Amino acid sequence: MLKSYKLKIYANEGKIKEINKLLSFWKDQVNHKIKIFWQFDEVRSSYCPSKYSLGGRLIRDSSLKAWYIVKGAKKAKQIDRPYFKGDEIDLNEASGYIIPDFQTKEFDIWFNIISLNKRSRLKIPCKRIDIFNEALEKGKLKKSFKLVKEKDKYYMECYIEFPDNEKENEDMIGIDVGLNNAIAISDGKILGKELKDLRIRTKHRVYKKKISPIKQKLNYYAKKLVEQYPKTDFAVENLLFKGKKKRSREFRRRNNNWAYKHLADKLQELGKAEGFSLIKVDPAYTSLRCPVCGCTDKMNRKGEEFRCIQCGHKGNADIIGAINILLSGRVIREPSVPLIAQEV
Repeated sequence: MLKSYKLKIYANEGKIKEINKLLSFWKDQVNHKIKIFWQFDEVRSSYCPSKYSLGGRLIRDSSLKAWYIVKGAKKAKQIDRPYFKGDEIDLNEASGYIIPDFQTKEFDIWFNIISLNKRSRLKIPCKRIDIFNEALEKGKLKKSFKLVKEKDKYYMECYIEFPDNEKENEDMIGIDVGLNNAIAISDGKILGKELKDLRIRTKHRVYKKKISPIKQKLNYYAKKLVEQYPKTDFAVENLLFKGKKKRSREFRRRNNNWAYKHLADKLQELGKAEGFSLIKVDPAYTSLRCPVCGCTDKMNRKGEEFRCIQCGHKGNADIIGAINILLSGRVIREPSVPLIAQEV
């Protein structure tokens, strides 16, 4: 699995001007070559014709970028000619690298990248972030980077490759994500009780690029779950918005900022690096089915309380839902396992 991490660039005005020139040159060159390659009847090979990549490393790399863009557009049978509008430049091992064993009091990582000036390079200062350092301990840093401009800020985008460690573990827990109890776990624990209030307070806020407070908290709890349950697989409901088809329009409007799927997505992402599986189960009747006798009835649940009308088993409805999610997950992993619990 490959993940990207952005490190903010801290450069003076002179270097910012050079970076802007570099980005402008790259963008013009890519679009110039796209215009040429778009006239080709076939764009199939891995590399563009060599006569279109003469003139230095930046010309070669921008030509290859344009070639891939056109190749993808033609494969998708795109009618209009594509246009490269991103303020970014791809840097390979020869055009950009981290300066080894070099740091200053202010900046702990420096990049040496190509410039428009002959026999001259730009030394770009950045600061490491905790999540980047943690990723380096588990994965391998790729030798390709990307220089990115977002509004008036500049970043070096780094790529770390993680080994595919996903495997089945003996232990498994079920997780139910709800509006009242944000994260209910099959062992009886409930996490994120403060998320309900946070969701209500932030429901009218608009977040374009920055991650919302709800998702930030869910990221935190995903990492906490992985720490608390090592060598454990997770079973979750396979859904976007719980009960979407059976809820009123007003209900969906009031709760549309509750990111049901985000926790599962984050756990799946962490699983690639940490070595556990995420099993998604059918959400139907998970909070209405008795995990002891299997009785499924609407009368089993009243609000947050669960009491089986057949055998009398009772408990928190969200915890019961998490137990049923766990049982369904075990059935998916081992079909011979029964869908009712021997012990609850």
